[in-house]
Amino acid sequence: MIVAKVIYKRSATRVLRRMDRPTRQRIVEALDQLEEDPDREDLDIKPVTGTGGYRLRIGGWRVLYDRQRAEGEDEEIIIQAIRPRGQAYRR
Repeated sequence: MIVAKVIYKRSATRVLRRMDRPTRQRIVEALDQLEEDPDREDLDIKPVTGTGGYRLRIGGWRVLYDRQRAEGEDEEIIIQAIRPRGQAYRR
């Protein structure tokens, strides 16, 4: 089992703070599971074409993130954005 460190960009933290409590709890729980094991089979994770990043689907929300690993350190998961499904892939 791989343990990773989750790092939130400021914009992602802002979105989390503004959303309703039940949705926020679902997203935070999914990110906690991702932190425990970034290669979990039961989470809906797919690579995002053309970016090198990944997306995690949680209901109508998408979490866009990158995975980085420095030599000799734990893996880092950098949460780039948390967006509703319709806005997740727009530039």
